[in-house]
Amino acid sequence: MIVEFDIDTDVLSHALEHAPGMSVVVDTLDASDAVPLRNLFWASGGDFDRFETALAQDPTITTFEMLIEEHDARLYRVQYAADVPEVEAYRALVDLDGVVLHAENDGQGWFLRMRFPGRESIASFRERCWEADFDINLRAVYDREQQAPEHRFGLTTAQHETLLTALRNGYFSIPRGASLQDVADVLDVSSQATSERLRRGMKALVDATLADEDREDVEALEADR
Repeated sequence: MIVEFDIDTDVLSHALEHAPGMSVVVDTLDASDAVPLRNLFWASGGDFDRFETALAQDPTITTFEMLIEEHDARLYRVQYAADVPEVEAYRALVDLDGVVLHAENDGQGWFLRMRFPGRESIASFRERCWEADFDINLRAVYDREQQAPEHRFGLTTAQHETLLTALRNGYFSIPRGASLQDVADVLDVSSQATSERLRRGMKALVDATLADEDREDVEALEADR
């Protein structure tokens, strides 16, 4: 079963609050006897100097390191403090054979998509999180064969929300019914972050639809030769 959660947590909140427009997408999570919880994540969309200064002051982590810089994104490794509720949540996830498929925070809170063996393990995970004062809100549950609408087109949740908000508020209308700032105000994020989400989201849609059709046409022509 696939389950989607919104999570109310302080993890990285200090760093994200001090770097408006920054968003993070988790790459990997792991733990050991010596390391309570470690996280690799990609960060983009904000001021990296401000973000790293805030990371050094963030009470939810003990250490951080920037590993890779690629274009407008950086890969960081952080180690979480042993007393944050996320440590117990990760232990529960492992115990129940759960897997994190996607996790991101755009400065407005954490969104996670996970896979569990069944509904009983999902319920057990929620109970153990609540016992650890880890507040999670269930958004959706669906079968493994199904896909979330945004996932079918390679969109992040933030990109999906931004594109729909822009559409509903007339940003794509002619004449335009809403400015970029209007869309940003509805989303309660910066205009820079909104612009980047729109551009990346539209690129993902083109790659997943028109680009695929173009590749199919080329492959068909080559097969006829």
